[in-house]
Amino acid sequence: MQVINMLTNYEQALILIEKLEKRFGSITKVPDSNPKMQEIHRLLPLDRPYVNYERVNWLNRKGYSIVYIAQVTHHSKATISKYFSTYNIKSKQAFKYRVKSNSSTAVYYGTSLIHLASLLLHKRISNTATAERQLNMRGFSVKKSFYVWYQIPDGAYYTLNYLDHFAVKNGLDSYIYEEGC
Repeated sequence: MQVINMLTNYEQALILIEKLEKRFGSITKVPDSNPKMQEIHRLLPLDRPYVNYERVNWLNRKGYSIVYIAQVTHHSKATISKYFSTYNIKSKQAFKYRVKSNSSTAVYYGTSLIHLASLLLHKRISNTATAERQLNMRGFSVKKSFYVWYQIPDGAYYTLNYLDHFAVKNGLDSYIYEEGC
């Protein structure tokens, strides 16, 4: 009777690692010439990087940062950045501020509260504290947080530092990049 091995490469490697740790005390003390160590290297080919570009593109389209994409796909920031530059892919900025009008349902998102307040109040504002105070005095509520592009609802207004106006979000692909202004 033949037993079929139903363990994944990762599970097989973990079993070998446990055996080697019991024998040597730590996996770092095992010589590379050890046959079980060589089998671990065969099962877990860490020297052959694989980037799941579909997932990278999807996360970028949703608006996640390069750093976040690198973390969740288990790659370096340099790998993701190189992929973006090779294929001329632009990343989206995260939004730090949400300003809501207390007198209407309008919601505004921006990367800079000074820029948001300047556009909403049609005046020059010099610092964030003044911007928040002026907005509150005129019936707006300000919330500072971290908003990724996909979290902003369709129909909401947004602005970026390179825009001199508000734009309306209409789906994941409605983001206005700097060269598109």
